[in-house]
Amino acid sequence: MTSRLDRLNPSILTRIVALVAATLLLALGAMMLVAFRGPPPHSRPMMPGEAAALLQGAAAPAGSWTVTRYQSDPVPLVEPGQMEDRRAAAQVAALLGARADDVRLMRESPPMRMADPDRKAWPRPNFGPDGTMLHGSFLLARRTTDGWQVVQARQGANGRWYAITLSLMAGIFILLLLPAYWVARRITQPIRQLADGAATERPERADPLPLTGPPEVRAVGAAYNHMRARIADYLGERTAMLVAIAHDLRTPMTRLSFRLEALPDGPRAKAQADVQEMRAMVTDLLDFMRGQGDGAAQVRIDLSAIVETLADDLADMGQDVAVTHSSRAVVRGDAVALRRCVANLIENAVRYGGSARIALATANGRATVTVEDDGPGVPEEAIERLCEPFYRGEASRNRETGGVGLGLSIARSIADSHGGRLDFANRRADAGQGGLRASLTLPLER
Repeated sequence: MTSRLDRLNPSILTRIVALVAATLLLALGAMMLVAFRGPPPHSRPMMPGEAAALLQGAAAPAGSWTVTRYQSDPVPLVEPGQMEDRRAAAQVAALLGARADDVRLMRESPPMRMADPDRKAWPRPNFGPDGTMLHGSFLLARRTTDGWQVVQARQGANGRWYAITLSLMAGIFILLLLPAYWVARRITQPIRQLADGAATERPERADPLPLTGPPEVRAVGAAYNHMRARIADYLGERTAMLVAIAHDLRTPMTRLSFRLEALPDGPRAKAQADVQEMRAMVTDLLDFMRGQGDGAAQVRIDLSAIVETLADDLADMGQDVAVTHSSRAVVRGDAVALRRCVANLIENAVRYGGSARIALATANGRATVTVEDDGPGVPEEAIERLCEPFYRGEASRNRETGGVGLGLSIARSIADSHGGRLDFANRRADAGQGGLRASLTLPLER
């Protein structure tokens, strides 16, 4: 039964359209708020009465006006970019009770093609007694007995308007960023989980992906889970088939061994050697294919004990094997499989390098078993192929020198099944340290 959450779970297209619509609505609302509720872009202009009060010592009106007062002996002259406004000067003189000739007012020249302020054609809002407003900058002078009393005023930018506008823009940006981030995260998180699941070393062994997110992402996750299950089934069928074939080969090989007893001594020895080689190959193949399965139950294992025991056993058999460093490392896994993994690495070093030096160290929550030999090493282009099934660095097909080519493949499979990794690298030949280094890294038990 479809849950209510599933019914209300919109598609990616619907989510994106809804986000864009919400963005536009908020932007339009902010524009209307600034246009109809906020302050004007510029500060309030100054009225003639306020200009007259400046000559009487009053403070500058509220806003962004800057006022400078000084005395001048000569009459102030019109500077470039200014014009004399006689109409406004007469209004100020009438407010001060002075003669019109005793007051002069110079203001910024209007832009080109704009009417002269003295002409009635200039449209003026009805703010002053005669619709006069002073804005920008102006100079107002009044004749006194000591000369000319001058007031110079300049209108600055409306800082409050800019502050409010920028605050609104920042607030809108944050309000839009948070839901956009939330929606994007909800969309991308299942995709990221899908990528992580596909990037695992053995995806057929990984847990199925949780089916969350929009319908499109959930459909991709379901398809991936189905593909993973099909791969697991295919590998299981292939493993079972090869194990059955290898197991069934043992019966005719056993019968063949009995029939070889009737041969003369010379041919019989050679034939029995061939049968023994075939039996060893079948055994290695069975071990390799069984290592592809889930394996036995995993328990806590002292990895250092496995390493030291293997080294002692091989040394007692006359092999040049020694442990150079050992740290206590407890891991979780299959003891038999891990013993086989480390043994394959040591035997590979002894077979091709003549000796094996083993070191066990722990760091950053992981244990690393390093096996080094003094052999010729491996060509760099062949290192990546060492763990391929049936690939051998030694070109001959002699089992005494080359083996079947499954030992390192089995070791890599065991390492992967325990959440670890197996790496190979040539030692530094220029420092007199030729040979191959195999490193088995496993997570420590917490």
